[in-house]
Amino acid sequence: MKKAYINGVVYTMKEENDACSAFVVEDGIFIYCGNDEEAKAIADGEVVDLKGKTVLPGFIDTHQHVLAYSRDLHKLNLKDVKSLEELKDRIREKAATLEKGEWIQGTGFDQEKFPVKVLPTKKDLDEAAPDNPVLITRYCLHVNVANSKALEAGNIDRNFVPAVENTVEFGEDGEPTGVIFDQAAADLSAMIPDPNATHEARKNAVELACKELNKSGLVGVHPIQGKHCDLFEDTKIYQDLAKEGRLTARVYLGFDELPGLGMRRGMGDSMVQYGFYKLFTDGSLGARSALLNEPYSDDPEQIGVTNYSQEELDRKIQEAYDMDLQIGIHVIGDRSVEMVIEAIEKAYFANPKKDVRFRMIHMSLLNEEIIRRMKKLPVVIDIQPMFVSTNVRWSESRVGPERAKYNYCWKRLIDEGFILTAGSDSPIETYNPMMGTYAIVTRQGLDGYPEGGWYPEQRVSPYEALCMYTKNAAYVSYEEDVKGTIEEGKYADFVVLDRDVFKTPHREIKDIQVEKTYLGGKLVYDKLGGEQ
Repeated sequence: MKKAYINGVVYTMKEENDACSAFVVEDGIFIYCGNDEEAKAIADGEVVDLKGKTVLPGFIDTHQHVLAYSRDLHKLNLKDVKSLEELKDRIREKAATLEKGEWIQGTGFDQEKFPVKVLPTKKDLDEAAPDNPVLITRYCLHVNVANSKALEAGNIDRNFVPAVENTVEFGEDGEPTGVIFDQAAADLSAMIPDPNATHEARKNAVELACKELNKSGLVGVHPIQGKHCDLFEDTKIYQDLAKEGRLTARVYLGFDELPGLGMRRGMGDSMVQYGFYKLFTDGSLGARSALLNEPYSDDPEQIGVTNYSQEELDRKIQEAYDMDLQIGIHVIGDRSVEMVIEAIEKAYFANPKKDVRFRMIHMSLLNEEIIRRMKKLPVVIDIQPMFVSTNVRWSESRVGPERAKYNYCWKRLIDEGFILTAGSDSPIETYNPMMGTYAIVTRQGLDGYPEGGWYPEQRVSPYEALCMYTKNAAYVSYEEDVKGTIEEGKYADFVVLDRDVFKTPHREIKDIQVEKTYLGGKLVYDKLGGEQ
């Protein structure tokens, strides 16, 4: 059946301002894009009046932790906590509902919102829940705090030697403070009973998570599966959902482990594909664990941490490159970026391959030399637009005004010819593309701070921002020929908005609502309760 959609403002995203009023969908594919009369003439089924609404290609989030987000639906949400005492009260209230010994997990806290901007310790969590093991995670996902019961469960004491150096913080008395980072926290988390332990429970949780994504217009997602994930089991979750008709977003998977057999990028189908091998090189600016060339401006004793030596990084990138895998690298601090560039240069220049697309993930702090070297490499940059908004009040304090000019310098990168894609790093940040677009178009917090934007010369246009969620996102997964724009022959993935994003004042973009989301021509979210 050929179904026509007419009387819309349909931005194809092929080029800026390129628009039509109608399109026709057959078997989940756009078969015509043009004017109302021809669309109606082609249609042999229903004709939907868009009533002047704005239509865009369906959005794609190129960096999410979908399994973590689905698990977080069971955790204590600490994102709106404004003080240490409030955090302790939340944990105390949760403990009152549990038996002694039951785990408490919390997520999303940010000590930068506290009057005294210091991390909680095991002592604070012990006061709130002395009889329950507690593990809470900062919103960046790199910093965690455990109480004494949790540390005991992980055998983390004064004699503990972490598998990765500097991932457990010890006090002056030689005892762990409760603050743990990255791998040490992942190892402890792996011991906690999982409410989604069975395959069916995990499928249900992921299905719910994807339906939540649809509400923000997302029809594609690149989930990052962490160290303790199982490549085959986790892939099967998405494949089973797709087979059962329950998967409402196209999935391009990234794993922190090499596949044990000859898997290649793109293995799969239109709904679920194996995507890329992901490396995790340093921490975050918020936690002062991103690896810098010079010490942090607000903590001269810290330069951050690295998960690999240069030799280890060279070896890992070379191994994946030799396997013809797409490679994505978490890299935030300028020193860490330099290490990654050096490793890519060694692999690529020794054996240039056709159509390689290295993914540089986050790419927060750069410098002129980094930009010069990157321009010689086939890299795509996966950014997280909301970082500039949520971090705007403290970003400059971390690195000082001179280095801050190169922090989130995304307009500069676009002007230099780099392709940028947009991800949320959810559950770290909101996955709403309208919020992300607002963040990099204004470079302000959600409260409008600072007036005029932080380093306003780095603001991007709404078109540049939305390219990151549509055609650029399709490009990084080698799918630019089948999705990312509204064109004949591509998947009929599209969203209907409540107003025109290109005519909305920039400060109001964050308030734009998705009314309908379609995946392959199928309605997967309808805010209004039925097509009209």
